[in-house]
Amino acid sequence: MAGTLDDYKRLFREATVSDQMKLFQLHIVIYLAVNIIWLALNMIGTIKIDPSWAIYYSPVGWGLLIIVHYWFYVRGAENLCRLREEKVESKMR
Repeated sequence: MAGTLDDYKRLFREATVSDQMKLFQLHIVIYLAVNIIWLALNMIGTIKIDPSWAIYYSPVGWGLLIIVHYWFYVRGAENLCRLREEKVESKMR
């Protein structure tokens, strides 16, 4: 089963996008688990943070990083592959 270089590149991009989506989903699961525990511990009083609104720094800050993760590494995964391909191809010339 011989394919062209373009077929290989397309399949490689699809695999990369799929892998990045799996990593993103794992990131979401870890984010939810950690922040639910964090907020629960704060609500029951096990951990006391002053001022009280500061308990939201972790969920909000980490949430912004999740958006960045999605924007650049899931939504932009195909573009990252193209950039890497161009870099490799330019070295081959």
